[in-house]
Amino acid sequence: MNRGPLLGDVYPLTTAQREIWFDQLLHGDAPIYKIGGYTQIAGRVDPVRFERAVNLLVQKHDALRIVLVPGGDEDGVPHQAIAKTLTVEAPLRDFSATDDPAADALAWVEQQLATPFALDGEPLFRFELLELNETRFYFTLNFHHLIVDGWAIGLLVDSLAKIYSALEANEEPVLAAPSYAEFVDHDQAFHASPQFERSRAYWLDKYRSVPDPLFAPRYRERFGTSVAPAGHHALCLPRAFYERIVALAQSCGSTPFHVMLGLLYVYFSRTAQRDDLAMGLPILNRANARMKLTAGMFTGVSAVRLQFDGTLRFDELLRSLGQVLKQDYRHQRFPVSELNRAIGLLQSQRAQVFDMSVSYERDDYDMRFGDGVAQINMCSNGHEQLPCLFRAR
Repeated sequence: MNRGPLLGDVYPLTTAQREIWFDQLLHGDAPIYKIGGYTQIAGRVDPVRFERAVNLLVQKHDALRIVLVPGGDEDGVPHQAIAKTLTVEAPLRDFSATDDPAADALAWVEQQLATPFALDGEPLFRFELLELNETRFYFTLNFHHLIVDGWAIGLLVDSLAKIYSALEANEEPVLAAPSYAEFVDHDQAFHASPQFERSRAYWLDKYRSVPDPLFAPRYRERFGTSVAPAGHHALCLPRAFYERIVALAQSCGSTPFHVMLGLLYVYFSRTAQRDDLAMGLPILNRANARMKLTAGMFTGVSAVRLQFDGTLRFDELLRSLGQVLKQDYRHQRFPVSELNRAIGLLQSQRAQVFDMSVSYERDDYDMRFGDGVAQINMCSNGHEQLPCLFRAR
């Protein structure tokens, strides 16, 4: 079991963390903010060395040492402390003798991802090593969203791979990394800045009216709650097809992401017979190169509003879409939760101004645990509350 952490400095939650904490409190033990999956390693992994590497990873990245401290601010929101030291276990689970090791291991990953964390001062992550055979392993990725986002998961796995490989080569691993506490201070300063007020005015002007919901909830009465179990479907595009998207983007002076977003807009505007759509676009929210090397929860959501003339050619639509995103980019750090409150969505029984999110992510990591090639696979927690287009790699 994990040994209790020795707490260090205490900090307030960031805006994004506060909203996660409030929403988690509202939904009890529902694992709506569990994030992760597994990393597939094609090669032999030494369990003892792996556990040592995990503890060095925890030493390197202080976001993994974040624990909640009760008795925070006047709203009852806890603070967060970064433990000075934290020792964890990364147990080995052997699936090699089962009838279908891959399926059984994946079922275990999904079961663990659906198991809630107790927000009581304990670590907000769990790591395990799953053995499918002597040269095939899964490393489980199991986090609460309070301490990491998708970018951080890729960063942590890449960092762990380098630490493990250094240990295998009898080399000293690099353990220097920026502290998440720097971003906490940065977040506080932003909320006290003139830019915050300018961004507030920008978004309130954009949402003087609110688009009608794109989807109607169908399961609230059935489950007696706003949280219903969610499905998950992965569609893998052939590489040749994706290359055609890249070529189309280049011919239009655009990007593959703009093409995908434009296609979604065309599809939903035609099927729903409306030209005014709001979509949630997760943003990296890492303002500089140092923050891109920092593990933690940075991500925000930009509530992009798309409204275009249906007679536009597709290349014209892409140019218009790019202009909208460029304008929004200047104000993307403004919390969507502040927008939701300001326009009174809670009174209308809507959680967000958008009811679909689009996440476009590129996995450019070349990760190896020793000689074993590694690949990250994100999984559904079974309780996602918005339809989401997600692309990785």
